[in-house]
Amino acid sequence: MKFLCLIMITMLISCNTNEPRYPLNYTKSDNSTIISQIIIEQNKKIDNYISKNLENNYLNSKKGFFYFFQKTNNLSAKKPEFGDIITFNYSVKDLKNNLIYEEDLVGDQSYIMGKQEIITGLREALQLLKNGEIATFIFPSYKAYGIYGDNNKIPPNSAIICTIKVKSINSNQN
Repeated sequence: MKFLCLIMITMLISCNTNEPRYPLNYTKSDNSTIISQIIIEQNKKIDNYISKNLENNYLNSKKGFFYFFQKTNNLSAKKPEFGDIITFNYSVKDLKNNLIYEEDLVGDQSYIMGKQEIITGLREALQLLKNGEIATFIFPSYKAYGIYGDNNKIPPNSAIICTIKVKSINSNQN
C-alpha cells in the first residue's frame, strides 16, 4: 500500500509544469507588437511617399510591395522561370530619394532564378520583369534588408526604393 501511494505521489509531482521564475521587476514584452508597430510605421511612410509621387502609377503587388514600370517590353511574353539566368542592374534610394547605391557602382548582377540567395524583394521583383524592362519598386524592410539592414549604408528596418533594369534572361539548360 505504501508503495502504491509513493507511485501516485511521484506521478502527481512529475505531471506538474514548471513556470520560469522571473525577477520581480521583469516585464514580458511582446515582440509581435513591436514588429507590427514597425510595419505600420513603414506603411505610413510608404503611403506618404506614393501620395507625393502621383505621376508614377504605383501598383500594389500581392506580395507586399509597390512598383511601377518605366519601360515595358510588349514584344516578349517571357518572364524568368526557375533556373533561368537573369542579368540585371539596380540602384537603391531611401524614401527621401537619397541615393544609397547607384547602378554604376552596383554593376551588372547575375542571378539564377530560384537557385541563389538574394533579398526577397529583388527575387520577387525579377519574377515580374521581362527582358529589357525597367521598373521601380518600393520594398518595406521585411522584403529588403530587415531588422539588421545591410551592415553598410542601409539602416535597420528601412524601406527602400529599387530601380531594376533587366538586361537579359537566358534559359538554363541544366
